[in-house]
Amino acid sequence: MDKQPRMITFALNDQLWASYSTDSCSLYKIWSGSTDFTGAVYNMRHGPQPMSVGMAWFENAHRQPWSVTVGGKTENPRTDYKGHRYTKDGHAELMYDLVLSDGQRIRINERPEYIERDRQHGLERVYTVENAPAGVSISLKTNVASIAAESNIETNGAWKTTNAKPVETDDNLKTLEVSGELTLSDKGRTHFRTFFVNRPLIPNAFDAERLAQESGESEGAVISPGEKLMAKSDCRTCHNAQVQTVGPGYKQIAERYKNTPENLEMLTQKVMKGGAGVWGAAAMSAHPDLQPEDAKAMVSYVLSLDEGEDDGEGGGATKSLAEIPENQWLKADNTVGDRDLSPGLLVKLWTSGKKMNLLADGDFNAKPMLVATTAKVEAGSEDFGDLKDNFYLQATGYLFLEKDDNVVFQLGSDDGSKLWVDGQLLIDNDGAHGMSPKEAEIALRAGYHPIRLDYFQGGGGRGIVLKWARFGAPGFKVISEGSFFHKKSDNVEGMTAMSKIENAIPGDGAPLQEVHPAYDLTQARPDEFLPKVAGMDFLPDGRLVVSTWDAMGAVYVLDNVETGDPKKIKVKRIAQGLAEPLGLKVVDGQIYVLQKQELTRLVDTDGDDIIDEYQCFAKGWKASANFHEFAFGLVYKEGYFYAALAIAINPGGASTRPQGPDRGKVVKISAKDGSIEFVARGLRTPDGVGIGPDGEVFIADNQGDWLPSSKILHVKPGAFYNSFAVDSAAVAGLPIQQPVVWLPQDDIGNSPTQPAVINDGPYKNQLLHGDVCYGGLQRVFMEKVNGDYQGCVFRFSQGFEGATHRLAWGPDGALYVGQIGNPGNWGQQGKLWYGLQRMKYNGNSVFEMLAIRAKSNGMEIEFTEPLPEGAGWDPASYLVKQWWYKPTVEYGGPKMDEEVLKVNSATVSQDRKKVFLDIQGMKPQHVVYFKLNNLPLSELGHEIWTTEAWYTLNAIPQNDAGVVAAPPGMAPTPDNTLSEKEKREGWQLLFDGQTLNGWHNYGKTTVGKSWIIADNSIHLDAKPDPKGGWQAQDGGDIVSAEEYGDFELTLDWKIAPCGNSGIIYHIVEDPAKYGYVWMTGPEMQVLDNACHPDSKFPKHKAGDLYDLVECKYVTVKPGGEWNHARLVCKNGKVEHWLNNRKVVELQMFENGKPTKKWLELIAGSKFPKLSADFGLATKGRIALQDHGDPVWYKNIKVRKL
Repeated sequence: MDKQPRMITFALNDQLWASYSTDSCSLYKIWSGSTDFTGAVYNMRHGPQPMSVGMAWFENAHRQPWSVTVGGKTENPRTDYKGHRYTKDGHAELMYDLVLSDGQRIRINERPEYIERDRQHGLERVYTVENAPAGVSISLKTNVASIAAESNIETNGAWKTTNAKPVETDDNLKTLEVSGELTLSDKGRTHFRTFFVNRPLIPNAFDAERLAQESGESEGAVISPGEKLMAKSDCRTCHNAQVQTVGPGYKQIAERYKNTPENLEMLTQKVMKGGAGVWGAAAMSAHPDLQPEDAKAMVSYVLSLDEGEDDGEGGGATKSLAEIPENQWLKADNTVGDRDLSPGLLVKLWTSGKKMNLLADGDFNAKPMLVATTAKVEAGSEDFGDLKDNFYLQATGYLFLEKDDNVVFQLGSDDGSKLWVDGQLLIDNDGAHGMSPKEAEIALRAGYHPIRLDYFQGGGGRGIVLKWARFGAPGFKVISEGSFFHKKSDNVEGMTAMSKIENAIPGDGAPLQEVHPAYDLTQARPDEFLPKVAGMDFLPDGRLVVSTWDAMGAVYVLDNVETGDPKKIKVKRIAQGLAEPLGLKVVDGQIYVLQKQELTRLVDTDGDDIIDEYQCFAKGWKASANFHEFAFGLVYKEGYFYAALAIAINPGGASTRPQGPDRGKVVKISAKDGSIEFVARGLRTPDGVGIGPDGEVFIADNQGDWLPSSKILHVKPGAFYNSFAVDSAAVAGLPIQQPVVWLPQDDIGNSPTQPAVINDGPYKNQLLHGDVCYGGLQRVFMEKVNGDYQGCVFRFSQGFEGATHRLAWGPDGALYVGQIGNPGNWGQQGKLWYGLQRMKYNGNSVFEMLAIRAKSNGMEIEFTEPLPEGAGWDPASYLVKQWWYKPTVEYGGPKMDEEVLKVNSATVSQDRKKVFLDIQGMKPQHVVYFKLNNLPLSELGHEIWTTEAWYTLNAIPQNDAGVVAAPPGMAPTPDNTLSEKEKREGWQLLFDGQTLNGWHNYGKTTVGKSWIIADNSIHLDAKPDPKGGWQAQDGGDIVSAEEYGDFELTLDWKIAPCGNSGIIYHIVEDPAKYGYVWMTGPEMQVLDNACHPDSKFPKHKAGDLYDLVECKYVTVKPGGEWNHARLVCKNGKVEHWLNNRKVVELQMFENGKPTKKWLELIAGSKFPKLSADFGLATKGRIALQDHGDPVWYKNIKVRKL
């Protein structure tokens, strides 16, 4: 309250508020008005804290007011705040001890209350004394003001006035300010009453400060409406005025964007709707409740901060089309047309062996390392993957305009770039520099215009984006898909499509999206209960106790959470008014809550579940009023509580200077007497304390200055965790305790939360932890090397309703996941800001990496399921990299000396559940990254859940070498043959590698001559039909001789660059009624997504259930490369698998009848116009489609189910 820590405030009446210091157990002030409850939990403002509003009746002048006389000796006792309580008659009382020099304690209970007499407002303070020795005299120094006469002071104790000062107001109101000493009565309760004049007279300095801001005056400077709105918002959570922290500084934003109406509108929408990827991986939170005019005022203020040349992004074409002379128009290239072109620009990419500073440093005539297509020019750091420094590319093709237009192009890059249109150098943005845009305007006639873009990356940040502003359209937009093309004749075999992260496979270079398959997720709250969970634990009777991080600061008890049924779960609020209670623990049936500045024991004295006493159990750490001085926890071990104290942070993310001496420490609290001990130091924002394997305590700490990335730490007595923000001189020489695991920022974490040991299945005794921004649960395997924990982190689960914050195992064996959120950088994008859910282990086996162990000569990967026979031996299946982190005073930090490590060999264990990688060049104090490439399904037929892992190699174990063995001598199964295992399982070949037996053209008995055997496969040697048409000359679709209902089909396919084909099933062969196979049979699309025109349509890409269901994610390989397909039809459900990933799953039929979903999909497709019977057969032939392009099929195997 009013920038003072550890204050307790009583709202006694609209006319009378009282606030006390719990440090000195003295009254702070009495005022009339209200309290401005501001701060993250009240109004989402990060920085301010609650402040009094209104004039004061009086302010206490005595910060240490008590004296005690025993046996003629007077002393000023130490005060010890013991909490507050609610009496049966509805009053609230403070409880504190006066601690004498001999250790004796005298309990004082003080009850403040509003009183009124003859329309006079008054304050009554009632004191009761407990445990006072005989003959003791207890006195209190105090002062009062805003009274008319000393007779307005009433007490049954002994009052002695020591000073009375007359005060006369401007309107001649005569009052007194009185100081004195009250000696408490030795006969029960002592009351001390003060009746005030008709209005309070003491000015509130904080009112003046606030009014100055609201009037636009602060130290002589006028504050704009937008600046005032930002001061009251959550903007400062991520943004600093000058420099980038979590997000860019206001001035950086102003320097990037021109102050134009178009940019004002664009940025206003971004503030309201959110966004990501412009300034890095951190997302911009949405603010849907912000009024548009307020958002616009805030953006207007930010854009006004650029005092230099207005050369940022923005603007648009300024000329009217009619004003442009004919000689300034660039004509389209009429030598090319639709039939000559494929979608996307053609991109060639090279790497350089030397430092690049200019585009001229690259040899654009050399053979490229990669040829690809891209639908748009927009790439940031994550899109370039492993390409970090010294590479360059060239994108060529055509830009299509559907009409004449005057266009402003904007080319932004980090580092250099150039743009040519119609052979003219339009934009020169060459050189080594950060992300910066340049613009040029040009008039283009409708049609195809040749375009070329060159780009290089020297070092540091990287990115390229090409935007345009069309005439009459507001602002710049990335030139979208459908605008770029390239010549078909330029297509090459092996060409791929450059795709952004949103096309990545969940768990394979991208976050997971779903709940872990070994767990069932249900609700653990009724629908009307929306908790921002700050702490939780279970009572002995099985009920769940939850504290919430919100304005209420409440504690709730939930019953029947084990049912998972929101309608059966009952919730009851038992306590409130707690200050950001970010930890909760139940010990021996007692509820302990960790508030921001104390550990509180909640006591129900009358058995009605409602808390009557809020007992201050421990508060021995120093605190300030900084908003970020959180206390996180809470765990209990062997008679002690453990919590962690965050450091003070300035709005925007930078650490406060100086810090309080107790910040950033692990505190150990005795459950016997509340005494505390600091056991470790060097933390920043340790939002999570948990018990792990071996009963050890672990902490999650968050990225910031001195923390280049987030991490999980093992609590060891005396440990220093490397943050120099607190008392840097004292810790300068301390040895650094390395993390158990680093959590590379935005790869596998962002704001990690409470660790908890896993109790289930193969993961037992590993760690789980949540994350407020990255979300979900991550799993940590640990091992001890040289006596210290180190280990590996894996993605584990997503799919929760909110951002994961607190974890608790229930008596039903389920894991309860408490969730949270807040604007700014404290929430998972797209998730709720609250949640409480229950995860119950279901026993399903999931194929994933279980553990990675360090060896003297490499690393051993353990899987949860066996690999298939013969798999895992190829070193190329494992990408291994390493880097290290350098902590600095800057926020976060880069990966240092990142390099790819050579995997000399891979050795699979006899049970096929472990693979030892002999790795060259591993170094201690590094993070070692693993990615599995092209791993097949497990022996149990399951796809890999996640392909990546991050091992923190603090030390390399000695004399513990992994075993290197030669691959087994068994030869791989030749193409187009069955293994003995496949024969036993009932598989049959549909292609023997030598003949086309078993196939015929649809409606015929023969096979067209364009279908041949080549490259050990069935090949459509497609040549254009001189008679026209979309199929090959003497080709046509071929179908199987046999019909299949429930079946499993596997095959390998390869498509020519920019080609199209398909696998069609359940075909009714009745050529008299149906002219083509696709008139009755659904299709698994076969396509080169890189450049076939169909790829721009949803549901038309490789693996899709054509025109009906889009793949969950893109798994196809480039044209000219082999893809492995699997098609399963069983009991009316169809599954499409592509390259060992299930990409489509749909229940088409139930009890032999089409499902409502299937009929709705058909009705919404193009097929009803082509055939009334499409998709209605449950049995039929299998077809390989002729779509006029070369295609290859081999290893075609089927079994009936």
